[in-house]
Amino acid sequence: MNFSNYLNILGLRRGFNIIVHSSFSKIKNAFPDLTPEESISALKDIVTEEGSIIFPAFTYCFKTTSGDYEVFDNANSKSKVGMLSERFRISEGVIRTSSPTHSFALWGKIINDIDESNSPESPLGKKSVMEWLTNNPESFVLILGTDFSSLTYGHYLEIEASVPWYNHSPWNYMNVLPIGVSIKGEHRLKEIPGCAKGFVNFEKYLLENNLIKKCEYKSFSSYFINVKLLYNEGLIYFSNYYENLLCGKNTCPACDSRRRKFL
Repeated sequence: MNFSNYLNILGLRRGFNIIVHSSFSKIKNAFPDLTPEESISALKDIVTEEGSIIFPAFTYCFKTTSGDYEVFDNANSKSKVGMLSERFRISEGVIRTSSPTHSFALWGKIINDIDESNSPESPLGKKSVMEWLTNNPESFVLILGTDFSSLTYGHYLEIEASVPWYNHSPWNYMNVLPIGVSIKGEHRLKEIPGCAKGFVNFEKYLLENNLIKKCEYKSFSSYFINVKLLYNEGLIYFSNYYENLLCGKNTCPACDSRRRKFL
């Protein structure tokens, strides 16, 4: 089986809108001869420009009280969320949004609606790429070789479900301010996404209730999930079981700060 066949088996089709979370090292274990460029070409060839491909290209360029922080440059700041994300960012036809903290690399029809200037006060909430995915049919999350700890859409669900800490920054212990910094200036933020490791409990809930299916090939695991399903089930889970979204006590300073303040 080649990588394109695998994507087709997962359910990827022409005209779909997909956000991709990936571990290229895990992909490489299953498809040893595959290069990052070939992976990206396979995605583009299947989806075509009738659909959309989205990769997070986050850089986390927050202002800090210590004054020690990176400044975001749309053209030159490398993505900090994986090799494939960075290779996609610099591939042909891709544009990048301008959030200093949570930018996205975009290709396909989405660029007709969202351009490089996109940098909302809520980087993963209102007016963000996450909202665009929610409002467009045939939108999916493609997870290749990782788990829900990489699920960017989970932060959108935190906001939509109004979990107690959705607009509380858990990063004070790192001197982080609610301000992104780019070469074009400072960007005030309404929300700062927190720790996502607890999202694996949402993953477990969906699996146990047969709402999603894990596809495994040579010990390589993937998900292909409809965003509409994630949104509907996520609102239920995040509204009623938000305590499960936090890491265990005394294991994560960010989650402990939210637990102390809200639970």
